Amino acid sequence: MGDWSRELEFARDAAALGARVAHAHFRRAPETRRKADGTWVTEADWKAEAQIRLRIARAFPEHNVLGEEEGLTAAGGGPAVDGAPTWVVDPIDGTSNFVAGIPVWATLVGLRVGDDSVVGACHAPALGEVYDAATGLGARMNDEPVRVAPVDRLGDAMVLTSGPESFFDAGLTPFLNELLARCDRSRGFGDFWGHVLVARGAAHVMVEPSLSLWDVCALEPIVAEAGGRVTGLDGRPWSSGGALTTCGTLHDAVVALLADAGAPGGAR
Repeated sequence: MGDWSRELEFARDAAALGARVAHAHFRRAPETRRKADGTWVTEADWKAEAQIRLRIARAFPEHNVLGEEEGLTAAGGGPAVDGAPTWVVDPIDGTSNFVAGIPVWATLVGLRVGDDSVVGACHAPALGEVYDAATGLGARMNDEPVRVAPVDRLGDAMVLTSGPESFFDAGLTPFLNELLARCDRSRGFGDFWGHVLVARGAAHVMVEPSLSLWDVCALEPIVAEAGGRVTGLDGRPWSSGGALTTCGTLHDAVVALLADAGAPGGAR
């Protein structure tokens, strides 16, 4: 399993650094533009990722870095090293919120070893919330342990989702309608926040139709160490596309619901 204490402390510090850089631009009209995929990027994204990359290069020069803005490289620059551990960085998860002045955004720093996300830190300065975890070391919010809140029935569950347009675009509207009809309550808390709300026991299910590794890596150990599950929409380990996070006890029921609705990517 390994002892990830050093890497966890580093991830916490790196996420805090990126969050400080980004927060200095928050609600101060940072320069923004649309990327080719239609998502926003700001000068704060670039500056925060650059500072985190410098910190990684000094501390773990033999590792790789995958960042949302600058892609996959060796820690010190140049082509990635085959098979090396990879730090995965999302300088501002929730950039649309950031641009709009909504405080639900965070800097995410995770460590991926092979196919496993083993360390994660999530620093949300405008919310005053910091989450972290490493395999075998538990999960915390603001240095206090967190655990999921298991429920046995969807009818008792708080369900979180990203915006309905993302489900429409992914052909998941029938599934979304059925899920919301069966749950107790629902909220539209997208990006990192929905997943960590499940980890801390404030909600029970979080679904997003389309994510990248930098959106997921840091969150996987936080949810897992809190007793929950993160998978793809088919219930298999997440590799690309949609992600399902639950308190664990409801996971198979939601995967089955996806399959019954004929959802793209659902289990068959």
